[in-house]
Amino acid sequence: MRKLFSILTASSLLVTSTFSVVACAKKYDFNSNVWVITDGGTINDLSFNQSAWEGASKFVVEQKTGELPENWKDVNWRASYFEPSGHTPSDYKTGYVTAKIAGAKTLVLPGFVHGNTIGWAADLVDNIIYIDGSGQGVHAQMKPDRPLVKNIVGITYQAETSGFLAGIATAIYLNAHQEEYGGNLNIGVYGGMDNPVATSNYLWGFLTASDIFNEIILGDKSQYPNLGKLSETVKQAVLDLRATQNLTANNKAFELKRINKVQKVLEKNESWFSQSFQAGEGKAISDELLSRKASVIFPVAGPQTQDTIDRIQYNKSNAKVVGVDTEQGKIYGENYIITSALKEIVESTYDALNNIYSPVCGYDNNSGGWNNDQVDSTQCWINTDQSSADHPTWTGIETTKSVPKNLVDLIHSSDISSKTVFDEIADILQKLYNGTAGTEKIASELFTQSLTKTYDDQNQLKTWILQKINDAL
Repeated sequence: MRKLFSILTASSLLVTSTFSVVACAKKYDFNSNVWVITDGGTINDLSFNQSAWEGASKFVVEQKTGELPENWKDVNWRASYFEPSGHTPSDYKTGYVTAKIAGAKTLVLPGFVHGNTIGWAADLVDNIIYIDGSGQGVHAQMKPDRPLVKNIVGITYQAETSGFLAGIATAIYLNAHQEEYGGNLNIGVYGGMDNPVATSNYLWGFLTASDIFNEIILGDKSQYPNLGKLSETVKQAVLDLRATQNLTANNKAFELKRINKVQKVLEKNESWFSQSFQAGEGKAISDELLSRKASVIFPVAGPQTQDTIDRIQYNKSNAKVVGVDTEQGKIYGENYIITSALKEIVESTYDALNNIYSPVCGYDNNSGGWNNDQVDSTQCWINTDQSSADHPTWTGIETTKSVPKNLVDLIHSSDISSKTVFDEIADILQKLYNGTAGTEKIASELFTQSLTKTYDDQNQLKTWILQKINDAL
């Protein structure tokens, strides 16, 4: 499947605007208007690429049937796709050109790796949906002397928010399972490659959640009274989870315990990244985290979630995993995945396509084209970045047997008008990370630099961060 379309000649691609291909024992009709060009992975990666393709295909089904059936995946229409054979600019450009020749009007580009070639793609098609990146300040053909392109919808996710929410869920889960881990409640994290807006922010949010949790249960309530008020809420959440999972035997003497990080946040040579998003490359760092007695590992490295699970099995560990991007409990099983930090890529891709192919963007269904004179600039997303900060359904955490719905609802609300207290904390963390709270921007080119701006020592967030959070509650 990797070279599904690259093996076709340009002339054969031009024969028809719809492709009918047998894929994975299912026959699909591929709509040639909307193409997903993967980040070099496959559309069956159970992660980023697959989610983008499913979101695009969901839109195509609705377009072709006139409505969105509940069982839309049973309909044989799909968005077209191209899986580059490598990860070089040339590989991505081959995908863009192939799609253009085949009649593409819109390219969906999942992953920040397209950031080095997106200006080149923008010259080829009517519009682009850039998943997990900004479309602002992009020059045509990536040349500074060319004009800025104006046909990109940037979809950005405040992954530090999802990471934080998943970190709070993890802290509550570990406390509910104290006996299983001998009271040593340890977390470890790693990413594929360092990127402050797509990978490292997940890790940062998850780590800071453990320290904020510790501050809530063990901190100086006179210094941070609003945080201190949450201690009973947290304890009740732990007790409720213990009751749900029949772990109530020792509740009379039950006390909350701190969450420990197995990695040294201020150690310059600490390992945080596997340096790849390829399957198989996460084994070594997973082994290292398990050797340090991590109870829960949060891998932000695409298919390397499977690597971590494989090493847990090999090492006969009782460690668990927090999934990333998609509901990975449904993929890898809830015996290993306690929850997932979500980027709702399916929903955001679908939402963006619905916006582009609508009258607010000047789209005429009869002509199949866009009229710039008919654009409602207040509602059309083209030439804007759309953030999960304004679309709260685009981030969140997964409901599983380990983190049931009542706990998810306590931690996060998808309704922007009824935020939870943890949503409020996540909001201020997001602003601190991105430098929009009137303070120094924490997000840095290197993850180690972000950590240096965040921590006074291994177990203590900087005072000004805690004060900002306390004051916001």
